[in-house]
Amino acid sequence: MRRSRRPIVIASRRSQLARVQAETIGLLLLRLHPQLEVTYVWIESEGDQFTDVSLAVAGGKGLFAKAIERALLDGKADLAVHSLKDLPTKATKGLIVAAIPRREDPRDCLVARNGAGSIEELPHGATFGTASPRRAAQVLRLRPDVKIELIRGNVQTRLRKVLEPVDATTGGKHYDATLMAVAGLTRAGLGEHARHILDPSIMLPAAGQGALALQCRGDDHITMQRCLPLNDATTSQAVELERAIIHGLHGDCHSPIAALAEPTVIDGLAGYRLRACVISPDGKTLAGADERGGGKAIRRLASRVLQLLREAGCDAILRR
Repeated sequence: MRRSRRPIVIASRRSQLARVQAETIGLLLLRLHPQLEVTYVWIESEGDQFTDVSLAVAGGKGLFAKAIERALLDGKADLAVHSLKDLPTKATKGLIVAAIPRREDPRDCLVARNGAGSIEELPHGATFGTASPRRAAQVLRLRPDVKIELIRGNVQTRLRKVLEPVDATTGGKHYDATLMAVAGLTRAGLGEHARHILDPSIMLPAAGQGALALQCRGDDHITMQRCLPLNDATTSQAVELERAIIHGLHGDCHSPIAALAEPTVIDGLAGYRLRACVISPDGKTLAGADERGGGKAIRRLASRVLQLLREAGCDAILRR
């Protein structure tokens, strides 16, 4: 089949991290298609415009994707590069995820003003900055004495709000610590701040964390074919399991739900370990599940974990 010489326009958010992610995908496409012309469209999403309120109040994590998806549907771009955890589990009509590249480290790490290496080492009554109900609930489960405060902004802004000296003249908030995705810090060239990585048994990540989604129009077969070699089958299946948990529980940014699928070998067959939990906002009540499945059993793994979560009382937690 003759390769198309049609240029490709990649859309993404304006933030430094989003630009790095989009340009990384652009370079990978150029390696596959050296004659390809790649251009970019940088879009300020609605989620970037509301930085003084939680995403739950502003309208959900889908705000990060809406404007970019609109550019695809309007024909202003051919390909969108999203952080997968920002993409709602319900697909937008007319759009598909063409590929999910190999994910970065999905774990969270602690960034603390006093250099604490764990949540337990934080000072009593510490002010903990986060915009994530998932992170807040898990922190409070370990340390009910800490004070949770909203912190929003890009990677650099959140680091600055924790690590830089407090300037009383600016009226800025004081945060003793925050949690950040290891993948985001790594991609932004700030991996030196990811020293204190938390084991998933302590801080279970968000579904899809560390993974990118390459999205295009469902009728754009040229872009689909170009992106297909970038898909990583192991990552794709793992995040499909994780997102099935969020979808099955009708979760959104209001919901303290965490899920992580990790590849493993079971009885000589390739499989996954799927962990998920639902936690009350105060951290006092947790419904969790930890299951493994290999071979054909992978297809039933998400359903089994959803069943266990419901038996553990997750519906009652979410109704609150």
